[in-house]
Amino acid sequence: MYRRKRLAAVGVLFGMVVLMVAMVAAPASAEVIQGSCTGKATFSNGVTVTHSSSLDEVFEVPEEDTVAYEGQIPIPKADEPEPFSGDVSVRLPMGGSWVVEDWSGETVEVSASGNHSYEVPALVPRGTGGLEVTAYHTQRGQVCEVAVSLALAGSPGAAAAAATAGTAVFGAGTLLAGRRRAV
Repeated sequence: MYRRKRLAAVGVLFGMVVLMVAMVAAPASAEVIQGSCTGKATFSNGVTVTHSSSLDEVFEVPEEDTVAYEGQIPIPKADEPEPFSGDVSVRLPMGGSWVVEDWSGETVEVSASGNHSYEVPALVPRGTGGLEVTAYHTQRGQVCEVAVSLALAGSPGAAAAAATAGTAVFGAGTLLAGRRRAV
């Protein structure tokens, strides 16, 4: 019975460590996953992310901003309106995702530009990097997808410090509980 409890505790500890590493270790980068679209996003702090940004670049963006964007899908302009759809979403370190913006409808256009205001919810960790943002667009059978890893400006705050301290205390307790006691 004690063996099962120790295995369960070690499993929980392992899961917590993996989550903590995933939240703080990943550097920022960009990568075209699918298609040959072009696009660009420019933030008020001067950071510009493009479809061809180097995988080695680190992009730190504000937690609240109005971003200027432009994008184009490599197909000829249509004669009649045709369906399109897409979104920009953030994969959260603790699981799930947050859809920043989505779109759909019918159009003859094959490019778009404008400004989009956003405010990152409090549950998204600040100052840790490794937030995977994916932009996706489909139109006339063409699919384009770009993934970018961003660092959110700001301090991780008290919640991150408490989580780190809790992990350390839980880990020490788990290790001590697994020790064989002298009889």
